[in-house]
Amino acid sequence: EQLDVVKRENKNLADEIKDLLDQLGDGGRSIHDLDKQRRRLEVEKEELQAALEEAEGALETEENKVLRAQLELGQVRQEIDRRMSEKEEEFNNTRKNHARAMDSMQASLEAEQR
Repeated sequence: EQLDVVKRENKNLADEIKDLLDQLGDGGRSIHDLDKQRRRLEVEKEELQAALEEAEGALETEENKVLRAQLELGQVRQEIDRRMSEKEEEFNNTRKNHARAMDSMQASLEAEQR
């Protein structure tokens, strides 16, 4: 009977050892899976970082284009304003000259009628 007790205890201990070994194996697999996942996430992070840097570079380039376009637009507006002022002055001078010519012609006509 004591032999049966020892055999049972031995079997129980063997089962317990097997369970512990299975748990160790599972833990090792979990660590391996977690390590693979960590490496995959690191690669993904690096890819996202590279994409972010590329997008920031493109944004800076576009912002510079906008600034150049705004500067150029301002210069074009100044040139248009300057030309408009010149044309208005020309027009006013021409109008004054025509008014003088009309006054002179009117005076000549009145002088001839007398």
